Amino acid sequence: MNILKLLLGLLAGAFVTLAEEVDYEFLRKGYEVYKNNCSLCHMEKASLFDFLKARLKVLSGHRPENIDAPPMNLVSARVKEFFPNEPEFIEFVKDYITNPSKEKGVCKPAAYSFFGVMPPIGQGMSEEEKEAVAYWMYYRYSENWQDLFKRVKELQKKVTSKK
Repeated sequence: MNILKLLLGLLAGAFVTLAEEVDYEFLRKGYEVYKNNCSLCHMEKASLFDFLKARLKVLSGHRPENIDAPPMNLVSARVKEFFPNEPEFIEFVKDYITNPSKEKGVCKPAAYSFFGVMPPIGQGMSEEEKEAVAYWMYYRYSENWQDLFKRVKELQKKVTSKK
């Protein structure tokens, strides 16, 4: 019992340390950059059900409805799949939004088929704005791509088995 309390205390301490390291003012700035530059195409968050609806549309060969670009929570999860550490994630996002290309992108092929490559919106941003939006993307979302994809496929099985 004492070991369990000790472990819980250590875990709680780790979360407090992490929370203290996040620059909330910079996070707010990143959100403002998102709202002013990215939200026109990227919705902030898609639910698991929204993800499933889009997936079913794509699997049937149709473009997802009411979505102009992948939602930011899915973008963040996908980028973290390839660049899990904060500095690498931020550098990738800054570079990609400035000079996007299919070759260096990490999207699934269907995303490029339906949405194409995004415009180079980072070319009109300052380095601080690019870093802030990348920082916001990294810390705003905690989803793991593999977990999200597994959960949406499980939901898909449930939905399609009811038909």
